[in-house]
Amino acid sequence: MEPPNLVLENGSMKQSPKKDKTEYVFSCGDWVYSVERIVSLGKFASTHIFLEVSDSQNQRSTWKMEDLTPPKYLEFL
Repeated sequence: MEPPNLVLENGSMKQSPKKDKTEYVFSCGDWVYSVERIVSLGKFASTHIFLEVSDSQNQRSTWKMEDLTPPKYLEFL
C-alpha cells in the first residue's frame, strides 16, 4: 500500500455501445497513457486489460495486465 509514482488526472473515458469495452486515456507531458478493459461476453466471460504508453513520435509500448480485484477488507479502510 505504497503511494503511487505517477498520478494521471483529467483523462477521458470511451465505452463501446455494448459496454464490453472501456478505454481510459490520460496525457502527461509528451506521453499518452491508455488503459483498455475488454470483457468477453458469454458463458465463459473473462476480462482483459491492456496498458499502452505512447510518446510524441507515436512510438508505443503495450502490456497485458491482470485484473486484480481489491481484497474485501479494503472496503472498510
